[in-house]
Amino acid sequence: MSQFTKEEKIRRRARESFILFEHKEGSRLVDIKDVPAAVRACGVNPTTVQMNMIIDQLAALNAENEMSSLIGLENFEMVVSNILLQHEAALFRDDYHSLLRAFRAFDPEGKGYIEVDQIKLIITTKGEPMTDDEVNKMVNFAADDQGRIYYEDYAQKLTTDGRGR
Repeated sequence: MSQFTKEEKIRRRARESFILFEHKEGSRLVDIKDVPAAVRACGVNPTTVQMNMIIDQLAALNAENEMSSLIGLENFEMVVSNILLQHEAALFRDDYHSLLRAFRAFDPEGKGYIEVDQIKLIITTKGEPMTDDEVNKMVNFAADDQGRIYYEDYAQKLTTDGRGR
């Protein structure tokens, strides 16, 4: 039996993710622009609508603060933990095999990779489009020197970020 309750584990996960993106080490503050990355570091992948809901809740709690672009640990932990407790299943990222199936749909020849230009077109025009900044970060992380994303490796990176659930 685990020594921590589900709520304690989720709060700890939110706190650990927050610390990764702390504005200045030990400040217990994170810039609101880093909130999406900090939330995703909790092991979830919210939609833009879900992320906006989280940011709106944090901004409302932070409205009185003169440094309104900086979010405190306590507010982040409270909002993110509550969202995770209530909606965790809807926020989880896909597993390795689901990602492989999705990537393989764009690789009909079975080459094992997708060209960067092809993936850029897909992720900026289909479904929930990504921003140029998000696309560039993804490509820098995923692509090799020849402009190819070997999706088995990329799916592995996306699903195993060094932490257990």
